[in-house]
Amino acid sequence: MKNIIYFGDNVRIKEGILKDGSIELETLEVMMPGTTLLILEGYGAFAMCGALDVNIYNSEKMIDRKVICMKAVGVKTLEELYEAKIEDCCKYAKSLGINPGMYVKDAFKDLHKE
Repeated sequence: MKNIIYFGDNVRIKEGILKDGSIELETLEVMMPGTTLLILEGYGAFAMCGALDVNIYNSEKMIDRKVICMKAVGVKTLEELYEAKIEDCCKYAKSLGINPGMYVKDAFKDLHKE
């Protein structure tokens, strides 16, 4: 089930669930004029469309927080994000075996096993 929340006249926020077998991720779509921000979250990690600046999560302070973030570019839907190859990810994600070139869905499947 998706919840739709409206902010102003031009911004719409939609939250929901994406399921793939035993994988269940929370989803967030922020629809703004000219672009949509996409986020998948679950198993202590999140993946985001090209709007994500992965380097923010590479500072010592953020590494200590053990944030697992991934970025995929050129995606227009949550399903495309889930099926996309990871363009970039933070150092902590790399320490767990998540790397650029890997598929977002495979990263979440690996995290789900742990």
